[in-house]
Amino acid sequence: MRKELIQKAIEEATKEEANLVIWDRRDTFTVENGDVKDIEAEDDHLRVGMQEGKATVFVEYDSIYKLVVDKERAGKGRSGSRAGFGASTG
Repeated sequence: MRKELIQKAIEEATKEEANLVIWDRRDTFTVENGDVKDIEAEDDHLRVGMQEGKATVFVEYDSIYKLVVDKERAGKGRSGSRAGFGASTG
């Protein structure tokens, strides 16, 4: 995925106070709205500080294939977007 598109998703999630769900080749994870502002877009990867500084995740741009700005579930615990589209949330 192009760096410009990733930066746009980060900016939108920050502006909307939304979660950012990132799908890469091997995993899916949610950056909670409070942590989105701490994402660093480097030359070829993202550096994401998570869990109140207890964890740092590095993700190569080439491995990212989908980003979701999840406005609906921000601040409500784990995001249902992790399950993918069409998943039942309760």
